[in-house]
Amino acid sequence: MERLKIVLIGAGSGFTATVVESLRDHESLQDCVLSLVDIDEERLQAAEQGVRAVAQDLKLNFEIQTTTVLEKALEGCKYVISACEINRNPYWVKDIEIPERHGVYQYLGENGGPGGQIHAMRNIGLFMPIIRQMEEICPDAWLLNFTNPESMLLTYFLKYTKIKSAGFCHQVHGVMGVIAEQLGFEPGELQVISVGINHLNWLFDLRRRSTGRSYLEEFTRRISRSKYWRENHPEQRLPQQRFSLEVFKTFGMYPIGYDDHILEYMSFFYEPEEWAEMGFAHSMKAGLKQAIAQKRKSLETTMRHRHLLGETGKDAAPFPRNYADPYYREAPCAVINALETNELLYLDACVGFNHGAASNLPYDAIVDRPVAVIGGDLRSVHVGELPPGPAEICRRQIALHEMVVKATVEGDASLAVQALCLDPYVHSITQARAIWKDYYKAYKQHLFTFS
Repeated sequence: MERLKIVLIGAGSGFTATVVESLRDHESLQDCVLSLVDIDEERLQAAEQGVRAVAQDLKLNFEIQTTTVLEKALEGCKYVISACEINRNPYWVKDIEIPERHGVYQYLGENGGPGGQIHAMRNIGLFMPIIRQMEEICPDAWLLNFTNPESMLLTYFLKYTKIKSAGFCHQVHGVMGVIAEQLGFEPGELQVISVGINHLNWLFDLRRRSTGRSYLEEFTRRISRSKYWRENHPEQRLPQQRFSLEVFKTFGMYPIGYDDHILEYMSFFYEPEEWAEMGFAHSMKAGLKQAIAQKRKSLETTMRHRHLLGETGKDAAPFPRNYADPYYREAPCAVINALETNELLYLDACVGFNHGAASNLPYDAIVDRPVAVIGGDLRSVHVGELPPGPAEICRRQIALHEMVVKATVEGDASLAVQALCLDPYVHSITQARAIWKDYYKAYKQHLFTFS
């Protein structure tokens, strides 16, 4: 019998260790072949050392392969897990700095805003040859993606390619685990029902796992009084949720994703002075520059990996209290097991087709929604109808995502400028044109569809 083969593209990323850890939970994966792929040989070597250390620590006995040649790894594989980027942190800083030249300030600039748009364009270009190779070598394989921006990449994968794909993010599951801990529960005690776009899910209901009863009313009362929502203390490495509380008070639904994530889609405040007033010490740019200076390249230096090996750094954040808690494990291995065994699996969030999860968003929109893994597919679970405000925020972003992807695939610079014009952070056609011009100049080698 042929052994199950799983390929990890971007093996030098921090997700690799969590994927390896999850293999032990599923008997169907115990004898798999795990092929690590990274074009950076130094990162690949570090990843292999890290994976072998984790495998030894957890007494796992799967086969480990490494290569810098993707075609070789794809032969005979059934699942591809992707967590790859191009020059991530230096480009991220530039994604933020270029719009600042033209008066547009972003806090995160990863999945939304001008930074999110150009990030998607670069990564679509990165994935184009990967997809072509998958379509030729392993056309029936699943692509399980961690790379951001999830919503725009899944729009590309599901609407412009023949590859089966799903997007995974720690946002909903991880955030609600931390929130449970902040409210005095164990992670996993609060069951979340939500739908939205990746990095901005809207909370429909919250239930106590132990009783099955709704906890939503009590939740909204407690967060209104809690210091974790009323104050921002970035120096304590606490997740920032003060703006999330303001959005809840305004729109009547709680946005899941922490302030830095949901801010990507909302320009309700964005001037540096207002950030300071709300307790935000700096934009993402400062932290990224620090990371670049420290040259954080090796998998072995990640917090997650240190926890797996029983080490706790002095710089550990107060939440989660235990990164190694099974609740915080990533989902792809559980999905692979469900697809291989046809065992029913429920996930509280996964990026893919709406297909009725949010009844008043387009049926074929790419959203972050709960799914049931059954019958060889990840099937959307109906959640409900979003109120007018949250629905419109999602609709605008869905339209932008589709425009950005279409512009990139077709090399349409005019459409790229239109997408920038419609972004909440961009205030004029002049700004949009100037930002696009500078982005194209900075990243021309990666925007090869535009000529």
